[in-house]
Amino acid sequence: MAIGATVLPLRADHHIISLHPLIVDFDLSTQQGRYTAVDDFYIRNHFEIPQLHQPPILTIEGEITKPLRLGMEDLGRLPKKQAGAVLECAGDPAKVTSLVSDGFWEGWRLADVLALAGPKKEAAYVHLFGRDGYARSVSVERAMNDGMLTAKLNGHPLVRNHGAPWRALFPGWYGADSVKWLERIVLAPAPLPPDGDTYLEVWQGPAGSLERKPLPRVLVNSVITSPVEGAVLHTGKIPISGLAWSGSGGIRGVQTSSDGGKQWRQAGIESADSDYDWVQWQAELEITQRGPVELVSSATDAAGNSQPPSRDSRRVDYYGNNTWSRVRCVVV
Repeated sequence: MAIGATVLPLRADHHIISLHPLIVDFDLSTQQGRYTAVDDFYIRNHFEIPQLHQPPILTIEGEITKPLRLGMEDLGRLPKKQAGAVLECAGDPAKVTSLVSDGFWEGWRLADVLALAGPKKEAAYVHLFGRDGYARSVSVERAMNDGMLTAKLNGHPLVRNHGAPWRALFPGWYGADSVKWLERIVLAPAPLPPDGDTYLEVWQGPAGSLERKPLPRVLVNSVITSPVEGAVLHTGKIPISGLAWSGSGGIRGVQTSSDGGKQWRQAGIESADSDYDWVQWQAELEITQRGPVELVSSATDAAGNSQPPSRDSRRVDYYGNNTWSRVRCVVV
């Protein structure tokens, strides 16, 4: 399916939300196996996909002792880093068609890349600039602890839709910081200025005031992938399944309900290879009453965080959607 001259064809079944910029969600009900196929992996761009310059160069400058221009050969001398990790858009609606996918990433630790340039003590933030014009700041501490520079997804070199030749990745954090088509890194004493309320939590305070906070790690979440919304079910034992993930450690448990969350049943969880991968879960619910039903799931992570039943009414932004997953069906 060709969707524009500047966009590579998408060969899988996708839901295109926007062409300019390209935003494509993923139908979680079609997930097979642990990792999302590259052709299915969600896409969230901010500007037009840039052309790839050859040979690709990554520059590092700012509060460092040695400004650098690195190519693939230079990066290839560094120790390799591999990580399974969910990537989720901060504005993901967290429904069966979502802006979230799980991938097996390969590249290098951002700490090893930055160490080549010799960061100075004044360097408190890392500014990441993509070739498309998008930029983000993260703390040096986060870059050193969590950051990766990735060049492969699921064992294959990154394609243009996903940031070729390399992109930043911060496992456990929302995708807004994982800048694609990374071409320049600047170490600085202060972060880039905010772009309005973009990628900020905004809370309604006293007397109409607004309080703004940085986004946290990816919140614990689950999505029911089967049955789907509006399904017609029969009385008896109903299988229910889905996915769950968190940026604060692995998933400890998933509870399911067939009565809107009044009574719960524990789901079985398949083990994950990484705390940052999602888990697949299944349960069986006994339904004897005919008519409309609301199936619900709620996940809890290893840190003890659980999904809330509803969103805090004081929140006025649309990021971090992680309320109970609800699917309405009819039993006949």
